[in-house]
Amino acid sequence: MEIRPATADDAEPFLRTVDAAFGGEFHPDDLAMFASLFEPERSLAAFDGEQIVGTTGIYTRELTVPGALMTIAAVTLVGVLPTHRRRGVLTALMRRQLDDVRAAGQPVAALWASEAAIYGRFGYGRAAYHANLTLRTAGTRLGPGLPAPSGRMVLLEPPDAIARIAPLYDRVRRERVGHLDRAEAWWRRRTGDPEHRREGRGPLRAAVHEDDTGAVDGYVLYAVKQGWTDGPDGQVLVRELVADGPAATAAMWGFVLGLDLTRSLEWLLAPPDEPYGEIVAGPQNARLELGANLWIRLVDVPAALAARAYAAPVDVVVEVDDAFCPWNAGRYRLVADGGLDAGAATCGRTDAPPDIACSAADLGAAYLGGTTLAVLHAIGRVRELRPGAVERASRAFGWTRAPWCPEIF
Repeated sequence: MEIRPATADDAEPFLRTVDAAFGGEFHPDDLAMFASLFEPERSLAAFDGEQIVGTTGIYTRELTVPGALMTIAAVTLVGVLPTHRRRGVLTALMRRQLDDVRAAGQPVAALWASEAAIYGRFGYGRAAYHANLTLRTAGTRLGPGLPAPSGRMVLLEPPDAIARIAPLYDRVRRERVGHLDRAEAWWRRRTGDPEHRREGRGPLRAAVHEDDTGAVDGYVLYAVKQGWTDGPDGQVLVRELVADGPAATAAMWGFVLGLDLTRSLEWLLAPPDEPYGEIVAGPQNARLELGANLWIRLVDVPAALAARAYAAPVDVVVEVDDAFCPWNAGRYRLVADGGLDAGAATCGRTDAPPDIACSAADLGAAYLGGTTLAVLHAIGRVRELRPGAVERASRAFGWTRAPWCPEIF
């Protein structure tokens, strides 16, 4: 078995292996999009002879972390053919990949996990959640206190909307922890709508809101799945909804609630902390099911901890255990003044007695400010070695809003 970086010529067999590993179907129409995003020099393939039997990839993306923007290794395309499982292929791929990320000088890796049991053993911690939102829209209206919708809505073909909505997304993503930057190729993927992936939905549409000055302050990417029972019973399927401010929020929600011939709405990657019960008033409450969102791996603990801001002053010594990346193991002193902009924190090795002890995966889970150190302490994952240390550190690691990534990469 040989593990080596892929080449551009490996794009098709690489994608075929990923599709087979996930039990999916290779479709030729997907190849061009995949090739436009593929970073072969950062993607690893496990070869059995001439055949690719295992894969893992990286996209180079910029992630919003508390108080800062950080270039990360966005890990993806992880799979092993069913004929080669239980042979250590995945472990070997993850070992080589994390070594490569460290050599590249990137302190943080992030991924979406298809199975929650896999990545903890490689030092990833579940750092964010999203909401799967379902709502019966019959009889609903905007909640009291929201501004009356103003401005105007414009319907565009999704690819044609990119130039108008990308600047809004870029402004919003810089303030929302968990969001990623989007180059042109990523926007083409986000607005892509191949028919073989619609699963009965209508075509993807883009609705853009302009305020009274003509500036774009909201948009929604959505499709409608038609239905009929004792009358029209269509379903609005939201791919992405962005609104900058209360007026834009009222306008966007007023739009999706008022689409003709629809009676329900589904948004599978919605923000987990949006006050849906205040935005929408109706006979039925919105139903939320939380799903695991980003998993974070601290590849370089002191560099990662020094790169973000902290919500409260902190001076804490952390004993870190990291079996998979032993270079991280040891004690670190983290000091920050609690300013909301990164750059003031310092973190380095120390011989001082530890205040708390945890694994690198636990620090990854807490890194974006969603999973708290206090919660991990309550279930025995974080040990408190100095009274009050967990409470103080947990407060510092928190942030103003829950982290949330709106797209699977």
